[in-house]
Amino acid sequence: MSRPVPVPVPLTSLAVGACGRLHDAHLDDETRSLLRSLGLTDASRVRVCKRGEPFIIQVRATRIGVASSVAEAILVIPELHLDGPHAGYRANA
Repeated sequence: MSRPVPVPVPLTSLAVGACGRLHDAHLDDETRSLLRSLGLTDASRVRVCKRGEPFIIQVRATRIGVASSVAEAILVIPELHLDGPHAGYRANA
């Protein structure tokens, strides 16, 4: 049985507590650089702590608050869970 191919989704599509790996970010260079300096680097594991304004994520041991518009521009590969291929993913976000 083949495994599903991971599809990048906006960070805002993840539910609170869900995790994903950074895939890409459609942001200006300055914002990308700032996020990189805060630890959000290629393939970083990101956990959603709080949705809304600010959108709070955890990267490594650090929590970062970003505008929802920034979170929407960050694409992640959701981590798959044992209780379903899209656990933690909000299809209608």
